[in-house]
Order: sequence, then C-alpha cells, then structure tokens
Amino acid sequence: MYACQYPITPSQLAANGALDLFVEGCRMDDVQQMLVGLSVLRSATAEQVNAAMISVHTRRGTSVADIAAMLAR
Repeated sequence: MYACQYPITPSQLAANGALDLFVEGCRMDDVQQMLVGLSVLRSATAEQVNAAMISVHTRRGTSVADIAAMLAR
C-alpha cells in the first residue's frame, strides 16, 4: 500500500531556515544536513526560495550568487 503524498507549501520562515541549514551543511560538507534543508525547499515556491536567499545573505553574509551555486550542485 502506498502512502498518499500531498504537497504542502512551507511558510517563509521554514524556507528561510531550510536554506540556512542547507548552506551550513554545504560549508561543513555535511550531506545529511544538506538533504534535510532540501527536503523542505523542494516544496517551496520560487518566490520563497528567492526571499530565503536574501534572508540567508543578510544573516550569514554569503552572496546570493554563492547560494545559487550551492543549490545548482
């Protein structure tokens, strides 16, 4: 029997935290932490991800281009 999966769009705060986890995981080469962040981000909208990139840039000082490159890996 297969479990039904319903897409749930996370809140902006959740998307911000997930991207923060992902960036921190990239810096530490922690694949498990990166996957946790991506599991939330995959349900986020493009607008939420863009806003999260700006939020992480403000908090961590990581450029938006660096964050985009991390996500493109």
